Amino acid sequence: MIRIAIVEDDKNQAALLENHIKQFAKHGNKAVDVRIFYNVINFLDPYTADYDIVFMDIMMPMMNGMDASRVLREKDENVMLIFVTSMRQYAVQGYEVDAADFIVKPVSYLEFALKFTRALARLEKGQSKTIVIKTKSGFVRLSPDQITYVEVSGHYCVFHTKNSEYKQYQTIKNVEANLNTGSFERCNNYLLVNLAYVEKIDGMSVFVGGDELQISNPRKKAFTEAFAKYMESKKYD
Repeated sequence: MIRIAIVEDDKNQAALLENHIKQFAKHGNKAVDVRIFYNVINFLDPYTADYDIVFMDIMMPMMNGMDASRVLREKDENVMLIFVTSMRQYAVQGYEVDAADFIVKPVSYLEFALKFTRALARLEKGQSKTIVIKTKSGFVRLSPDQITYVEVSGHYCVFHTKNSEYKQYQTIKNVEANLNTGSFERCNNYLLVNLAYVEKIDGMSVFVGGDELQISNPRKKAFTEAFAKYMESKKYD
């Protein structure tokens, strides 16, 4: 299921875009869930990182699309953002908020289909697996390649990235299942390591993102073998 939000104050334009999405989905045998927000505040305030793609109008009352997109990025770094605008000059500002593309109004089906095909290819390649974590200010969506390692802290799992840490009430077993990408391996019962970030293995220690983590005796063999296999696979990338 592809979850899509349309943030557009013009009901006719929103309906046109929704029709294009559903027509494309029908012809391509895609399952989509489309939600329309005519008010950007109603979209941002309860935002919970539930969407894969957001179509954002640039010119809206109360808050323009660029400002709304900056707020959106604070809540969700990874959702795919596509601008919908009647003025091409605004589209070039999209790099500030990592917009994937833009569509010019009135949206023709041909242009939409071209841009949407490109968006779905990018989505399937880079965002097939994500973890949504609730934070004090909202929600953050993490893709596996952003996570350096996960550690157990009480009844919580702490997700470490290059720049931040995020805590969520969850078991390490569930996290391991969600991150079943071939690049994660446990070095002990309480630590799940992204092998892509391993700097070195020295005795019973593994160094990940500048942190020294302990390898347990029972997991030493499996962990080192998984790392060797991972490194071998990277030779052919």
